[in-house]
Amino acid sequence: METQFESVNLSHLGIVAGMCDKLGVVGLTDRLIWGDEERQKVSTGICLKALILIGLGFSERRLYMVSSFFEDKPVAHLLGEGVEARMLNDDRLGRSLDAIYEFGVSEFFMEFGKQAAQKMGLDKSPRFYHLDSTSFHVDGNYPSSGCEDCLEVRQGYSRDHRPDLKQVMLNLLVENTSGIPLMMEALSGNTDDKTSFRAFIEKYAASLSAEGMEPQCWVADSALYTQTTLQSLAGQKWLTRVPETNKAAKALILNTETAEMGFFDREEYSGYQYVSVRTNYADVPQRWLIVRSEQAHEREKKTFNKQFLSGSIKEYKAFEKLSGTVYNCQADAQKSSE
Repeated sequence: METQFESVNLSHLGIVAGMCDKLGVVGLTDRLIWGDEERQKVSTGICLKALILIGLGFSERRLYMVSSFFEDKPVAHLLGEGVEARMLNDDRLGRSLDAIYEFGVSEFFMEFGKQAAQKMGLDKSPRFYHLDSTSFHVDGNYPSSGCEDCLEVRQGYSRDHRPDLKQVMLNLLVENTSGIPLMMEALSGNTDDKTSFRAFIEKYAASLSAEGMEPQCWVADSALYTQTTLQSLAGQKWLTRVPETNKAAKALILNTETAEMGFFDREEYSGYQYVSVRTNYADVPQRWLIVRSEQAHEREKKTFNKQFLSGSIKEYKAFEKLSGTVYNCQADAQKSSE
């Protein structure tokens, strides 16, 4: 009997599928999320793996087109024996996404982050946890649902300079060694970082405590630096920038002389000076580091001189125009200046 050969398109999907297998995506999903094994032909874990595969280059397509995406792909090789493209229909994929949502997207992601760190040999508590937020603007009206616990598409502080559009936000926590995401949380578009950072840290710290682990050091921007958040981090280490709106920090910067500052020992920090100050803001002992950059100082001087010169020229032209104007009396001259 003559052997029949068939050509299929593997592309980059083999590498992605292999990484999913190494991280145990299917197994962990099926352990966390219960499914009706008798009725479903593909598990929620397999559906999630399929969505991950199409996420690179196919993310804007609708769920009902997923099966057509896999028609020319080696589905059994990528997703497992017995799995066919037609089984990845929008009904099955939709139910899988609903199940993940009911479990809790952030909690689900957190479990994956822990397992990924373990599989990559990073299961020991990282030295630094880096936390930041971003926003994604959307088009359309998106009226409020009226649900207090639901994610709302709203206007807020726009990081991509589109304050006219509504948006959603995302908090993301990564570990410092390899940058593996450990936890994420989708938020409404008008969420305040100062509040969400504190709640986010408390949630993840609680999950670490349940496993007998303690966070080493939290790293975030100045949204971390609030009285309530600092007090909630009592006994933990953290690293952030003190906001310039802080009166004590502003006064310290103005009153610190360059002569009081020392230089860093490392060559890559050439041109930088610093001074260390102990403080007790919000009844939390901490150390502030005031840093001066010679390069930044020179740039600021050029900017200041340029703006000063522009202002001087503008004022001189206004004075020349005023000097050439003749008034009938003092009252007319005073009236024109009002």
